[in-house]
Amino acid sequence: MNTLDELADQPIKRSPMSSSQIALAVEALGTRWTHDGSELKLTFAGPMTRTGKIAAHAGALADELDHHPTITMTYPGLTLAINTHDKAAVTVLDVIYAARLERWLRNETP
Repeated sequence: MNTLDELADQPIKRSPMSSSQIALAVEALGTRWTHDGSELKLTFAGPMTRTGKIAAHAGALADELDHHPTITMTYPGLTLAINTHDKAAVTVLDVIYAARLERWLRNETP
């Protein structure tokens, strides 16, 4: 899967992904996202009004997918980290969450 929409709209699974699959997903997610081996991370710089809106949407998405990231807000930015704890890995579900959040970010933020 090479596009953001393909990542976001794939069937939800908790199966771990290979390093090469994760690398392709991060490439599609864009420069805000990184993979450190155990989790996907989003870094977003901006004013608190914008990062607060992002955190609120990230929380709503987490509730929708029943999958909850760690969100840290500091001035001037936000960091979000996600992995599947019971698999101790980045899974398809993590990538779906990231892709849906990134798709929203691209539509909602300059």
